[in-house]
Amino acid sequence: MAHLHFPILSKARRAFRQNTDGSLSVEAILVTPLLLTAVMLSYGYFTAFDAKMRANKAANTLADYVTRQTEAVTPEFVAGLAEMYKFLNNEGDISLRVSAVRWSTADNEEGAYELVWSSGTGELASLETLDAIEPRLPLLSDGNEVVVIETVRPWSAPFKLGLADVKFSDVITTQPRFATQVAYDDGSEDDGSSLANIVGDVVGEVGSLGGG
Repeated sequence: MAHLHFPILSKARRAFRQNTDGSLSVEAILVTPLLLTAVMLSYGYFTAFDAKMRANKAANTLADYVTRQTEAVTPEFVAGLAEMYKFLNNEGDISLRVSAVRWSTADNEEGAYELVWSSGTGELASLETLDAIEPRLPLLSDGNEVVVIETVRPWSAPFKLGLADVKFSDVITTQPRFATQVAYDDGSEDDGSSLANIVGDVVGEVGSLGGG
């Protein structure tokens, strides 16, 4: 069978393949949404990493401050820590819990963790058992104590492009620095200290730690 040959169509096909002309407006319409999406996603991931970094540094700062205490910690003191954590994260909806844990062989020859005291704010209520944090506890010698700081802060993406809202949590475990333990007073005996004064002391001492 003879092949049909259409010179006009062949010429038009060659011209179409070789044509490199384009329309800037059409290209912009096609590319701009992709570029904007990439920029917004990049910014969203950046803010997420920044929020997580701030949360972790704030938790470590508070843990360092608590372990330097030589006087008994009170519920008001823990509330002051929560206010400081809010300030450091620029976030109001936060939760914080401070607990003291001891390793003891008194009731178990093999040794076991014991909850000495716990005080929490927000959704982190005071601990009744150690089930929630025991996997995060370090190895201790008999009678040694550690202070455990737990923090939670929410984060929302600035642009709703597949990035879900999350809660950043940290668990910081530190040994007391200037004493064998950090004592706790449940506040049953009022010494006249106000929450405002305690928050002021926390802010001042943490600021001095950060300054050198």
